[in-house]
Amino acid sequence: MTDSTKILMKHNDLVNSKYETKLIHNKVFVYLLYKFQKCTDKDRLVVEISREELSKLVLKQNDRTIKGLNKILSDLRQKELFLVKNKQDGSRDYIVAGFIDKSSYNDKKDTFTITADADVHRLLHKYLEEGYTPINLVVWMNLKNTYAQRFYDILRAWTGTKEVINYKLDYIKRILLIENKYKVYADFKKRVLIPAIDELNSTGYFEITFEEVRKGRSIESIDFHVKDLDKRQYFDKNVVKEIIQPNDKNLDETNAETKLLENIEFYIPDETVFTKGTLRSFKKDFAKYNFKEKHYSEAFDDAIMITFERDEVENIKANSYKFFKGTLENKIKEYEKEYEEELKHKQELDMFW
Repeated sequence: MTDSTKILMKHNDLVNSKYETKLIHNKVFVYLLYKFQKCTDKDRLVVEISREELSKLVLKQNDRTIKGLNKILSDLRQKELFLVKNKQDGSRDYIVAGFIDKSSYNDKKDTFTITADADVHRLLHKYLEEGYTPINLVVWMNLKNTYAQRFYDILRAWTGTKEVINYKLDYIKRILLIENKYKVYADFKKRVLIPAIDELNSTGYFEITFEEVRKGRSIESIDFHVKDLDKRQYFDKNVVKEIIQPNDKNLDETNAETKLLENIEFYIPDETVFTKGTLRSFKKDFAKYNFKEKHYSEAFDDAIMITFERDEVENIKANSYKFFKGTLENKIKEYEKEYEEELKHKQELDMFW
């Protein structure tokens, strides 16, 4: 299974839950869900993740430090997840749970150990009995808008089974935790609905339109017309267990997960200096670097300048790419060393807290 077909099966109780958190916390949380669902221990969910792996989910340099990653995990532990469980006798259980139960950092192994809350464990391991939603992890994690992520969840829950998906306006605002905001529907439409749907459509995996359903002069609900353009075969209930217990013969997990993380977001300072072929090579060779950071951006500019002057060219073609690649690799090492020296004292102070 390649990174482009990596799927998170999100339990529908979790899809219909209420939670509020920042985009970066969403990315870390959903990636943890993906890791957790491969756990087979029936009593708890525990994963060990290297600092390098976890830091690839975040862009800001300060968030990539041990202190920064601890802060993200601490925020997730403190954020509350509100769940409603319908019982057979007609009553409801109202559950308040944390995103994660606890986390710890081991300085020798340079790894984080993260434990999930028991209720999250229950939701993940009972989706076969009570319903599930396929989440395309690469698409989901590339969404910049938190509301787009939530609309992805609630709309994807019904694509393939309903041509028109209707949600009450009150329900949408409730799961987005904005019951007391945007009292005027026009404001909600402008600031929440349209930006979220536009971003989902921009992924190329959906064609979504919507119609307001009125009751009198008020908007009571919204009909979503969703055409799901993702043609991949998601797992039916007979084979979905492979998600939890993957077959190592069919999946090189380490390689696939690395590719998944590298595909989350890759910034290129200037795409115009490449041809189509060398742009592809650049993305492949330097995907692990965040060129939004000043020292990497400066290394990129230096390598471009040196290559242009040496070969007397105005873009990087195939015959110049090998030299450019070697130059950029050397410049990255040079700038990383300078950057590390500047931050050495601060990093020592921030090593843990």
